[in-house]
Amino acid sequence: MASQARIVVVGNDPEILQIIGQVAQPLGYLTLHVVTTDDLQKRLVDLRPELVILDGDCALCRETDTLQAIVDVVRGTPLRPQVLLICRTDDSLRERMWRGSAADDLLDKPIETLDLHVRVRSLVRVHRLTAQTLRDRDTLNALFELSTFSSAWAGTDEVLQALGRRVAEWTGLEHVVVTLGSASQPEVAAETHHRGKGGSHAFLERRHAELMTRGELWLLDEAEGVLGGESPASLPYVGVPLRAQGGAVVGGLHAWGGGPLPSGTHLRVLRVAAERITTEIQVQQSNRKLEGMVEERTADLTAALERLRSVNAQLIEASRDTVMRLARAAEYRDGDTGEHVERMSSYAQAIAKAMGLTAEEQALLKLAAPMHDVGKIGIRDSILLKNGRLTPEEWEIMKQHPTIGAQILHGSRSRLLQMAEEIALSHHEKWDGSGYPGGFAGDNIPLVGRIVALADVFDALTTPRVYKDAWSVEDAVAHIRRESGHHFDPRIVEAFEQCLGGLLEIRGRFIEPVAQA
Repeated sequence: MASQARIVVVGNDPEILQIIGQVAQPLGYLTLHVVTTDDLQKRLVDLRPELVILDGDCALCRETDTLQAIVDVVRGTPLRPQVLLICRTDDSLRERMWRGSAADDLLDKPIETLDLHVRVRSLVRVHRLTAQTLRDRDTLNALFELSTFSSAWAGTDEVLQALGRRVAEWTGLEHVVVTLGSASQPEVAAETHHRGKGGSHAFLERRHAELMTRGELWLLDEAEGVLGGESPASLPYVGVPLRAQGGAVVGGLHAWGGGPLPSGTHLRVLRVAAERITTEIQVQQSNRKLEGMVEERTADLTAALERLRSVNAQLIEASRDTVMRLARAAEYRDGDTGEHVERMSSYAQAIAKAMGLTAEEQALLKLAAPMHDVGKIGIRDSILLKNGRLTPEEWEIMKQHPTIGAQILHGSRSRLLQMAEEIALSHHEKWDGSGYPGGFAGDNIPLVGRIVALADVFDALTTPRVYKDAWSVEDAVAHIRRESGHHFDPRIVEAFEQCLGGLLEIRGRFIEPVAQA
């Protein structure tokens, strides 16, 4: 069940508060009103609301400096709430808020209850979808990092220490220790402590023995632990057994202190980390045995390396699956089946190959391209799903989706997500500078953005949509040739024509099964 949504209202007009309450209560939303910027600051920290509603007639909003302070407070939160401004149509505040992009939506006075109901529900949904997307991004980043750890660039001990540090960062717990050996004779294989030592040898022996006996994920929160006689310094605690290929428990991954307990996607990453640690330990053990028996145990070494490759392949596939789910979250919102991102990313990879990009760059581009329209998650349904032509104001909102997508993907250390951020921000820019959102031209547009722009248009033209029939391939190619030097980079158009046969083979793999069905 979804958690209760929270709304903060800036203003104290009884009539406005009553109408908002009549809308929020049936939806199960919690509402609270404030009249000072200090109160707003506190409520943003305490409640972490999905929506802030500004009453344009309240005294707090009428002062320019105060209004800017409100905007700064809202924008300063890590995942800022949506902002709905309620004011009269002739109010100068309306134009100022809209031009400054301070409001996500506007509602005219007098208020229509049904209209307010739709706006509130839609804005809350946009906020929750954005929050989920950020969580998916962090999970994807963690999975991708796990797939790139390798003893090829460092010794096994260094890899285990690095994995321990990553686990501490992902879970937020202060101490991470990997133990190996039997239940009665454990040894520490790797340990990370953010603050002092995490516990005595006797403490680790007891934890190791209990986890080996349990043989399953073990979560211990502070309340349960204290009642059981545990030291508060050792809580909360999470233990994950390390299992060998045959299923036997060979050790444990222990994390504790600082809290709170990880849950949901964090536990998923923790389990994958445990598998990755076990694989690294097994490779280490295999290498030690092989030192004196290279010829006799060549088969064992090959099997160990194959297991490592298999685990890495599974992690990369998990990364790709998370990428596609993240991309489809945006595609499904405007009615696409999700096949568009599959086709378009394959087209982009083929064009990149024709342009001479490295195999690694081609692979990263194919994974990153599906996230080009992830910013559509932040566009409300009334605009994204509108049947008729968009108004100028609505079109300006729609043109914000590249910026929203880049903001969602921003801040990652992963090369994949850094490339995805470039693509999301630049795939609507045009070679002649007439695109958006930055109006960049020529080589100032990232190469990957220029490639995805052409691949996206080719797929959009040659597949049917609810608002148009599919163009013939000949007409689509002719259009792209005409736009060479205007919409598209001429060099990319040339590469596109060189690999057109391959693009049509890709298109056939997707289109023919649909036609047969």
